[in-house]
Amino acid sequence: MKFLYCPKCGGKLFTKKEDDKERLFCQRCKEFIYENPVPVVAGVILDKEKRILLVKRGEEPCTGRWALPSGFIEIDEIPEESVIREMREEINLDCRIRSLLGLYQQRGWRYKSVIVLAYILDVIKGNAKAGDDAVDLRYFDYQNLPEIPFKSHREIIEDIFKGSDPIVQ
Repeated sequence: MKFLYCPKCGGKLFTKKEDDKERLFCQRCKEFIYENPVPVVAGVILDKEKRILLVKRGEEPCTGRWALPSGFIEIDEIPEESVIREMREEINLDCRIRSLLGLYQQRGWRYKSVIVLAYILDVIKGNAKAGDDAVDLRYFDYQNLPEIPFKSHREIIEDIFKGSDPIVQ
């Protein structure tokens, strides 16, 4: 998404150098418009055979491709609430957080940059089924993963499986 007009006054935006970076600037407000990363959560769920749960996306970006269940953090929602909500919406599972795996950054499709907070989750209850913007879900062996379109999701999966045993034992 490229901003053309100031979100504050509606004036046309221009680029101007600040701190050796080209940034958007509103000449009417005399202020820079900062394009900050958008926060996203992703859930990592492994079954007893240490296979990872992926969803087949039903929405852009990357419709029809496999990825971790994930979504945007809502306004007034903390990341921990977001990942639990997203798991209910996308895969019909009630989960609890075991730990925060890490933070990952990538270029966005709609936004210039996203920060992904990846959580390792335990399933509390529910029967996994695709919902919300997922059209299918499946557990995959690390050796037989489909192509993962998102750089951050590939890095998360690598971090989970980087040793001889998955990190979540």
